[in-house]
Amino acid sequence: MDNSNSPMGSTHQNQHAKLKKLSKFADTSVLFLLVIFFLGFLVFDYEIFGLHEQIIAIPHEMEVYFEFVPWIIFIVLVFDLFLKYLIVEKNLKIFFQHYWLDVVIAALIPILLPLKFMKMTVKSFKIIKTGKFGYKANQKIGKIREHFFTGDKTKDR
Repeated sequence: MDNSNSPMGSTHQNQHAKLKKLSKFADTSVLFLLVIFFLGFLVFDYEIFGLHEQIIAIPHEMEVYFEFVPWIIFIVLVFDLFLKYLIVEKNLKIFFQHYWLDVVIAALIPILLPLKFMKMTVKSFKIIKTGKFGYKANQKIGKIREHFFTGDKTKDR
């Protein structure tokens, strides 16, 4: 039964479209935050790359603000996952089939970040964190490219 012409079907489609737009905005926000994260990483952890001085001169007093960026990324990722859960109409099977990597990456943030505060091998922690966020940035760029240039694969769901 096609109820796309009924008021209820139209309302559902409008809500679905709004959720997709909000999810695209969250994806873009995560990408922007990841750029800020990498900027902070390059500025404050330049020794990992074998450099002897900062690439960009930002005062070390600003470093504390960059420490909040991963938590902001985590919050936006969780919000994005919730939107995607609603987009697939709360179908956990479809949700995990399509977004399992997003779930894993979002789950790793609160697991890996406290390691830094416990002072366990700061170098390896930062390398893992950078790799994780680098993968996430690459994934978000691909999704944004897909959304804006090739259409949305979840359109028919």
